[in-house]
Amino acid sequence: VLVIGWYLHAIEAVEPVADHLHMVSRTPEERVRKAVVDRNHVKTGQSENVMTLAKLDVGSNEHARIAAATVSIVQAISGWLRRFYQWLASSGHAPRYLTWSSVVSAVLAAPPLLNQAQAGGTQRPVGTSFGVPGSSSKFDYVVSLFFSLLCGYLTKKIIGGGTAGLTVAERLSEDPTISVAVIEAGGFYELDNGNVSQIPAFYAKNFNQTAAPETIQPLIDWEYIIEPQVGLANRRFHYSQGKTLGGSSGRNSNIFTRGTKGYYQRWADLVGDPSWAWDNILPYFKKSVDFTPPDTAKMGVDANISYDPAAYGAGGPLHVAYSNYYQPMNPGLIKGFEALNFSYQPGFSSGRMDGYGYLAVTIDPKTQIKDSSETAFLSGAFNATNFRVYKNTIAQKILFQGTTATGVQVETAGLSYTLEAAKEVIVAAGVTRSPQMLMVSGVGPRDILAQHNIPVIVDRQVGQNWQDHCAFEFQYKMNVEGNAALEGDKQFLYQATEDFLQTQTGPLTNWGGDILGFEKLPSPYREALNQSALTELAELPNDQPEIEWLIASHGPQMATSSYVTFTPAILAVTSKGTIGLSSPNAADNPIIDPKTFSSPTEQALGIQIYKRLQEFVNATGLTTGPELKIGPRDSDADILAGMKQTGLPWYHGVASCPMGKESDPNAVVDGNGRVFGTKGLRVVDASVIPLIAPGHSMAPVYMVAEKLADAIKKGL
Repeated sequence: VLVIGWYLHAIEAVEPVADHLHMVSRTPEERVRKAVVDRNHVKTGQSENVMTLAKLDVGSNEHARIAAATVSIVQAISGWLRRFYQWLASSGHAPRYLTWSSVVSAVLAAPPLLNQAQAGGTQRPVGTSFGVPGSSSKFDYVVSLFFSLLCGYLTKKIIGGGTAGLTVAERLSEDPTISVAVIEAGGFYELDNGNVSQIPAFYAKNFNQTAAPETIQPLIDWEYIIEPQVGLANRRFHYSQGKTLGGSSGRNSNIFTRGTKGYYQRWADLVGDPSWAWDNILPYFKKSVDFTPPDTAKMGVDANISYDPAAYGAGGPLHVAYSNYYQPMNPGLIKGFEALNFSYQPGFSSGRMDGYGYLAVTIDPKTQIKDSSETAFLSGAFNATNFRVYKNTIAQKILFQGTTATGVQVETAGLSYTLEAAKEVIVAAGVTRSPQMLMVSGVGPRDILAQHNIPVIVDRQVGQNWQDHCAFEFQYKMNVEGNAALEGDKQFLYQATEDFLQTQTGPLTNWGGDILGFEKLPSPYREALNQSALTELAELPNDQPEIEWLIASHGPQMATSSYVTFTPAILAVTSKGTIGLSSPNAADNPIIDPKTFSSPTEQALGIQIYKRLQEFVNATGLTTGPELKIGPRDSDADILAGMKQTGLPWYHGVASCPMGKESDPNAVVDGNGRVFGTKGLRVVDASVIPLIAPGHSMAPVYMVAEKLADAIKKGL
């Protein structure tokens, strides 16, 4: 352990000199290790060594010779260490505390920003971008990201530093006449969670559904334990939501799907605003994105991975690309989908979602490290002089003069202070925390506020229309290699680590799957639905799928062999949940009851999904035994009982502060995110999405943030 530590220290000490002299090129391993710091400087054409090397006299040939020789020695030691550890792993003698995964964590974990150099030789210390706790300030906009708020007297204050919040904050900071502050309850996930939030294959570690407190990472998670779910056999779940800069975009599987054209037309009709129709929102989808096609050479296969280049943008801050690992189960999945008459689609970003296709993800195509709103947008905002972040800070409540929002009361480490907003308070605290922030501030259902002695400023149905998908997990042993072996097979993990570090390939670059499928329930299963279910399903647009098929090469913890998990999900959501208050204190978690799988239509659909699953699994030829979670089921009643035992909320919650017409009693905000009955108060995050999208919610949230940031800049 000491030798490895010395090696890491030594390579850090000599690399800056060698790089400056251009005597020794960085290996892929070293580039990946530096990527977390580098990515924040590459966009401005700087390296992290610019400032530290500026005053060094390293021009002599003797210094160059010493630097090159030292690097050669360190690289030789590195190779010896790798071979030694490989022998230990293969012989079974590797001690438990000297796992290669711990070395991966040491190598890859790095702070996102240390020092920051500006173009033109000027310098701006990174601390300039952070607010000083306890100092009352004024900004134009205060933004709360995943329960963070903009502080100070800036024209804009944003509560929440998550997916939407950082996107909005960065876009507003592009205007030098606007001052922006962001309050975030968490910090940097790279520091608080090691590389678990950076390496795609570690995704599953972020979403442990068990309600056991010891399984939850409190530095980056809100520790929500939802109410017992009647539709899921009265089980309780950990509902993971990111308490960190980047929010859940720094913790999820990073799957990038957008929804269908018909879905967005329904949204536009509901709000009475044609600007939410597909053709009008597509430019905002594209604005965020810098798209990179799949690198089949890196994947090591000649796969036909189709995509629609017209659906994507170029030059945006957010990387959308593909994993450099082609899952060995893919040929079997394709065989299964085609046997079930699924058509092949060029991805799911063009407004069409029927059939199967390869999924794009938010990932840096060069480093294969996950991209988030923190890595993509926050680094850009740090270059602005009109931008401040207050991390590890809780928004206590929004302050009002009459019905006009004037600022935010916040707390950092027990220190309470007030931040004024000259123009707006923007709540971007996420689907659970945004409704809570409104309610503790006096905007919400009168009866709920009265229970907690909160004076009513505006009586609206905040937190009453929550929607989320229900997914079901079915697990089998598999006859090809997969990500599950990363848990318990040391040799497999070792080789995966080498591939990631040396060539940015292998299973660590992949969250667990490459292919998605979408469909409406087909015959003969559809004929088994009752008329009530058929009537309710008919309300969906013709192009909107009812079922998603997500398949991952995941398995039980500490698996030493290959497994596959089939996860069909109900996209035709007809149940509605709620967000309530546990107290008037915003630091206390709200009461969350998604009411997952509680409607008769969802349950009828779930029974038929189980039957469709048997057909699909058999057609793939991938499994080597019975299903491991609930086993075989026969009667409809037996199937439904099993579905309740394996179902779970899917972390795609929306509509807790839904957008709509002011005459709609369920609507909380208008088409520009402005809270009805107030002035200077806006919500910009997943909570305003009025209908749950088919597929995954991350891309729609980025789009909402882009569109509403543009509306704010236009004065709408």
